[in-house]
Amino acid sequence: MADAKKILLIDDDEDFVEINRTALEAKGFQVIAAHNGDEGLEMAHGENPDAIVLDVMMDSPTEGFRVAQELRASEAMARIPLIMLTSVNQEGHPWRYEPDEQWLPVDVFLDKPVPAEKLLATINESLAKAAQGD
Repeated sequence: MADAKKILLIDDDEDFVEINRTALEAKGFQVIAAHNGDEGLEMAHGENPDAIVLDVMMDSPTEGFRVAQELRASEAMARIPLIMLTSVNQEGHPWRYEPDEQWLPVDVFLDKPVPAEKLLATINESLAKAAQGD
């Protein structure tokens, strides 16, 4: 597992974290998890993950935005693929969250619930794109 890519899941939904931890580990990834934005930032800087999956709404409705902005502002974290998740896009709002360099600096935005297979495919695509940029 020394060559395993490390994925950081930042989400306050413990069931989501455990389901996806199991699915990702079954595919050879090393998975670490945080259950709020501050813990996620600390783990990101301490663990140097290869990709980060981040929920929007945790302790506050926009906590994921703040975490994404702080990660992108850090030279050490700026190139790590960020995959953001939310169920807000599914709740009938007249607008949708989409990646934006200033306000929502993520690589991919996925709607929850996201099947584990789709999350896995998105992580693999994001890691491949990041490797091409190196």
